[in-house]
Amino acid sequence: MAEIERLVARSFLATARCASFKQAARSLNMHPTVLRKQLRRLETSLGEALFVYQDRALALTSRGLALQAELASRHRDLRPEVGFAERPELRLALPEWVLDDVLGRHLVAFLRRHAGVRLELLRQDQGPLLQSEVMIWLADPDQARPDPGFAMTRPQRLASVEFQACIGKRYARERRLPARLCDLHDYMLVQRPDTSASAVFAPWNALVDARGSAVTRAHSQQWTMELIRHAACIGLMPHYTSHIDANLQLLPGLFARPMRQSIWLACAPLSAQREDVMSLLALIHNAFAERRDWFAADDE
Repeated sequence: MAEIERLVARSFLATARCASFKQAARSLNMHPTVLRKQLRRLETSLGEALFVYQDRALALTSRGLALQAELASRHRDLRPEVGFAERPELRLALPEWVLDDVLGRHLVAFLRRHAGVRLELLRQDQGPLLQSEVMIWLADPDQARPDPGFAMTRPQRLASVEFQACIGKRYARERRLPARLCDLHDYMLVQRPDTSASAVFAPWNALVDARGSAVTRAHSQQWTMELIRHAACIGLMPHYTSHIDANLQLLPGLFARPMRQSIWLACAPLSAQREDVMSLLALIHNAFAERRDWFAADDE
């Protein structure tokens, strides 16, 4: 019974601090309905109301204020800073554009439900695979399983994404779209930061490297997109770009072979059974499943 009392005390104290059932539930990683039921049972057992709405805000009654002082004194280890210090770190290493384009909305929802999580987002655009609880990376189709020098679960292939040259529609209106590589001579090229080290992008990289001028090297996909959209540049973007921005026009057929990479997922073996890690993995799978039509057809 003591354990039940501690759980109820934690729920009550969190709600009293937050003055919000929803925010307290987020902090406790609980569903709001479960929290409300706990507190209603507590009020029933005490025979008095603990919360009241005043001026459209949640407040404590006089009995609630007395109980808050009593429980805070009795359960000093339930202070929020003590609870947060006990949370294990959850690191997610992934390419910036995967976060922005695919996982962003789902990750925001995840953090709304898990307000106490200790999350760190690591940028995994290129170079050695970063050791994290959850890892997402890109690899050329013919690359074998990476050997990062640390243990990881068996990688799962999430999707295959094709990159195509792209131009802003405002700069392609009422004129012939570039259809051959020689048609690009009159345009500035913008180079993404994550394509220079991959053999898949060799034809595009050769085109950029051959330029003595009219090249901009961007540090992020966001700036690559901004320069394509507003500065009359041509650059590589994922072929699902038209789903994200109707102002961008893909230029298929410029290159003889598709520039395609696979997106992989793995996690640290010792963390694989943690509840927060499993929730994050489910989020990632759901996000990619929702956007199945964005990715290359050979994923089926």
